[in-house]
Amino acid sequence: MPKKDFYKFISQLDLPFLETKQIHLQNIFESLKNQFGLKEDSNQVFIDLGAGNGQVIIYSAINYRIRSIGIEIDPVLIEEAKNSIKSLKKHKKSEKNWFKKIKIIHGDFYQQNLETFDYIYIYSLPTMQKYLKHVLLTAKCGAIIISHIYPIQKLNQFLELRYKVEHEIEDQKICTFIYRRV
Repeated sequence: MPKKDFYKFISQLDLPFLETKQIHLQNIFESLKNQFGLKEDSNQVFIDLGAGNGQVIIYSAINYRIRSIGIEIDPVLIEEAKNSIKSLKKHKKSEKNWFKKIKIIHGDFYQQNLETFDYIYIYSLPTMQKYLKHVLLTAKCGAIIISHIYPIQKLNQFLELRYKVEHEIEDQKICTFIYRRV
């Protein structure tokens, strides 16, 4: 197996595709709006590290009309995201400009520089968080980091937990942790 393919395989074991439920997205974005200054039609920039099928950046672009970027390593998921965008574009003709604010990039988020992003979303397993330090260190001071389900641990020296969104569905409590880069 070539080194590139091995790296892609290992990265998908470390961070498999885990979809965020729509109701959770609504709660998360409402909290970002009310607690952290997310504004519709603003120059704010949102990134999803490990964008999967693109649902988080699509939600951000449609509902808040801010520039929304996703980084994804799996070409199959990128194609799925692009197909979702094309399909929505056809059905939402009255809202033609939202799709101009969305971009999905094939790449490795472990190599991403985050200095230009206001909101950084990640759905990471605790086992891969030890590899996030160098990535999150590139975030600008004041950037908001959203970690769905799992808190970001051992990075307290430059991340301050500011808010916890609690979701309860079918008697199951799930949290999203919102940090500020200090």
